[in-house]
Amino acid sequence: MGLGYRIFSGMKYLGLAAILAGWITIATAIAFNPWFSLSRNALSDLGAIGVRNAWIFNSGLIIAGVLALLYSMYLLLMSRSRLGILASSIFFLSAIHLILIGLFPEGTYPHLFVSIEFFTLAGLAVLFYGIALLAERIKAIGVASILLAAAGFSGAILIPWPSIGLLEVYAICLLTIWIVLMLKCF
Repeated sequence: MGLGYRIFSGMKYLGLAAILAGWITIATAIAFNPWFSLSRNALSDLGAIGVRNAWIFNSGLIIAGVLALLYSMYLLLMSRSRLGILASSIFFLSAIHLILIGLFPEGTYPHLFVSIEFFTLAGLAVLFYGIALLAERIKAIGVASILLAAAGFSGAILIPWPSIGLLEVYAICLLTIWIVLMLKCF
């Protein structure tokens, strides 16, 4: 097997690398900011303008976003249907928005927009990828993807979260489960 094949086959782990980079970023930023409370704050407060060590959170999100962007390209190459291509493209856009969260931290005008867009686009990508997998007869992961997206959107609307941070962690947990499931797909 050539180098190109080994690089391409290794791309399937970029989603896992992105999610791990995200979790490590969150944990490290919290460790350096003892004032942070998951029950009162949004995760973005860790990277807000004027916060000491904000660079940890913001640069970590950029790294996670770049890894997610590369993973979306892998998904695009592996997609066998137009719906899979659409889902991969939406995931690509969500990764761009994750990078933008790091570039436009809390306290800048576009922050709220890019943050909401990241979570919304990621959820839509999971939903559409689930439908695409069902069409491709990959039923278990397709159904699981649809259920994860439904749990994310309904949980965001129906659960009275005490903080935005807890809602964000919930959404990231669902995204983590999806990324792990996708390892079994290709």
